[in-house]
Amino acid sequence: MSESKKFEFTTPMAVLAAGVVIAAAILYTNAHPATSAVADGAANVPANVNVSAPTAQDHRLGSPTAKVVLIEYSDFQCPYCSLVYPTIKTIVDNSKGQVAWVMREFPLKSIHPEANPAANAAECIAAQLGSTGWFKYADAVFANQDKLNAAYSAQLAQQFGADMTKYNACISADTYQSKIDAEMAEAENNGGQGTPYTVVYGNGKQVPVAGAVPASQFMSVINSI
Repeated sequence: MSESKKFEFTTPMAVLAAGVVIAAAILYTNAHPATSAVADGAANVPANVNVSAPTAQDHRLGSPTAKVVLIEYSDFQCPYCSLVYPTIKTIVDNSKGQVAWVMREFPLKSIHPEANPAANAAECIAAQLGSTGWFKYADAVFANQDKLNAAYSAQLAQQFGADMTKYNACISADTYQSKIDAEMAEAENNGGQGTPYTVVYGNGKQVPVAGAVPASQFMSVINSI
């Protein structure tokens, strides 16, 4: 079973199955003994998906005219999302404007207690600082997941230059919870059973990729559409 195709599961049965796999494998991290797994994500990916097209409201890195967009449904507390993060960033950076990246919310609330608060924090930062603020937050969190909590998110918001009165009001009002829930539902309705879940979108095609797969696997899909 490929070490590269690791992802976090959402369903109770999948969590149980993950535990069986873990019993026979080296744990990825002591912080996630019940949910980390080595899994063949491709076996769970549907043949056809239909996610919403990227828009100006999405959190985007890369050229707005890129022919291919990697739409990633991510969880800020997921260790496999932190693994795939630099992989996708490198692909976009090296694409010479041909590939862009959109990040959407997929917090696994049942197994990652900090994921949904972090999703709200990211949205509240982006409301003021746009995609630049979003990706600054993602950079910091994926490099320091062990620090993730409400105080750390507020610290980052202040560090990035957000108006803290507006930020705190945004957090208190759960301003973006409906957006987060809608993006999570979209992922699940299109075959997403865990994170990271990415849809390679372009040239009239949508191809899902489950798990923290290597750059070569992403490029194979990108080159096929």
